[in-house]
Amino acid sequence: MTDSVQALEYFPKRSFVGRLNAQEDVQIKARISGYLTSVDFKEGENVKVDDPLYSIDPREFEAALASARARLAAAQADRQVSDLNFRRGEELLPKKAISQADFDSLKAKKLEADAGYAQAEAAVKTAEVNLTFTQIKAPISGRIGRSAATVGDLVGPTSGVLTTLVSMDPIEAIFQISESTFVATSEERLGTNEAGEVELSDIQVGLELTNRQMYPLKGYIDYFANRIDDDTGTMETRALIPNPEGLLVPGQYVRVVLQLSNPLTGTFIPQSAVQADQQGSFVLVIEPGNVVARRNVELGDRVDADIRVLSGLDIGEEVIVRGLQLVRPGQVVDAKSVADAEA
Repeated sequence: MTDSVQALEYFPKRSFVGRLNAQEDVQIKARISGYLTSVDFKEGENVKVDDPLYSIDPREFEAALASARARLAAAQADRQVSDLNFRRGEELLPKKAISQADFDSLKAKKLEADAGYAQAEAAVKTAEVNLTFTQIKAPISGRIGRSAATVGDLVGPTSGVLTTLVSMDPIEAIFQISESTFVATSEERLGTNEAGEVELSDIQVGLELTNRQMYPLKGYIDYFANRIDDDTGTMETRALIPNPEGLLVPGQYVRVVLQLSNPLTGTFIPQSAVQADQQGSFVLVIEPGNVVARRNVELGDRVDADIRVLSGLDIGEEVIVRGLQLVRPGQVVDAKSVADAEA
């Protein structure tokens, strides 16, 4: 029995082994030294930006701020006195009531007082910043990890990582595309525009999980490497996948499935028509006079029970799909089509 070579719409697909990665991965460290007074999160929970994570005993830093403010007040008083004396000197110098040396001394004291005030003002700002560092807050929204410190521990800039925080939504899928696949998909216009450049918006990204179930939400490609790696012959590619429920986690292995959002049209035949030998893939066709002939074919994507033919056949030709073992090239047959048999 025979079936016709048909033009069908199809969605080209490619799949790759990938690994999920957090878009942001932050190490939480203490920026000042002190004793922890509280751990303000539950390990493994989701936190939002600016949520409190740790508290460091603030008393030392409150005292340092009070001391800095007192020094600033004293510096301000010194500056006011030196400024007043300098202005008096400016009035007396033209009257020869003071010497140039005395006036220069007043000017130097004013400059010294101004510098002292600026230094004291900077010390207050530093003390204020250090006091804010006693409250360690989440710099991003995401999922918090295990805490390496507990209440009462002495922590500081050199005490290491207190915990880690990773963003969860969206999550990155990192995978490698081989050079041959990249060239093949370009030739098939997989997600390409008329200029032959990759049109990322045309490509949907799906994930097949290790249980062989498809993740329900689709993502998109946001990055292609600008070159093919010399050592591996692959191109790094990154997709962003929505993860609002946190079902996907960094480090998870997945199969990344790329598919066009809009269909293409290709030449298809039933897979049952395809045979192979040392010369490659071929089919048996019915030529005029009901003569069986061999056609070597180049094959592409499989779609359900059909397979795409890249070259070797024309639309409308009849290929033998059943009884292949009973016929040979050059033989005259009484062929019946599947469509007629099912009518």
